Amino acid sequence: MGDGEGRHPAAKLYGRASLCAAVAAVALLLAFARPWGSGESAAQGAAPSPGPSPQISAFATPAPKAADAGTVRIVDHGFSTRRDAAGEEQVSWGLVLENTSRTSAAAVPVTVGILDRGGAQLIGKVSDFARHRSTPYILPGARYGIGDDTYVKRAGAARLSFALGAVQWLPPGDQRVPHLTASLVKADLYRVDKTQFFWLADPDRAEMRRERRYDLSITFRVESGASAVYDDGHASAVLRDSRGRIVGGTGPADTDAYTSFPPGWSVQAIHTRGVPRTVDVKHIEIYPEPSYQL
Repeated sequence: MGDGEGRHPAAKLYGRASLCAAVAAVALLLAFARPWGSGESAAQGAAPSPGPSPQISAFATPAPKAADAGTVRIVDHGFSTRRDAAGEEQVSWGLVLENTSRTSAAAVPVTVGILDRGGAQLIGKVSDFARHRSTPYILPGARYGIGDDTYVKRAGAARLSFALGAVQWLPPGDQRVPHLTASLVKADLYRVDKTQFFWLADPDRAEMRRERRYDLSITFRVESGASAVYDDGHASAVLRDSRGRIVGGTGPADTDAYTSFPPGWSVQAIHTRGVPRTVDVKHIEIYPEPSYQL
């Protein structure tokens, strides 16, 4: 199978990178066709006027060090493996970071690795984009989680590796620091057992395969302290089992399309497929962020 990622269900045939590009293009078109507040992501209990979208230019340069010498550290991580009906190996992972500074907000790029017992990288070229993530500015003393499910070249995932890049620091009152918090409203973990087409390495060939998996739907509430709307927002979920151990996570692409975080509060949703069956819906953590990247 070469890179180990040639056969996927039709829903993931072109990978998350193509999906994200398509969603972004549609969102750009609809931004001019839809008034703010239409659809399921409209604010409930928020101010009626959205105001201008947040701007992230013309501000002071972020500092290379926190005023109180704080750091960003990894406090927890974990993963689970599964094989889809086409025989492709997939890893669901989650990571939680902490900003130890009490005076400054921190943003950091993260490079993810999925390694076998010998230390070989299992993330292939098709999924290489999933190795590179970044956080929004994390408030002083706060934690932030990221996650995803990633196709790998072959079975044998034994551990995760994370490399943190250069941290950027800002005062917590800076407009680039999102004041967003999320709480879980409801989560449904349900079993899927169905037969569907799976494309093979040859694009002209497909076959019917029976797939058994667990899918997850999450409804969550976001509180925003900003005076403007964060357009095209998204969120990541860190998934834990009944003992509190991280068993996986969801990526930004799993957030409903056209999501925005208005001032006040709003109800949003995440839908993802093929999650670990050990997920405890009472232990799900949600971490929202704006769409902009710094």
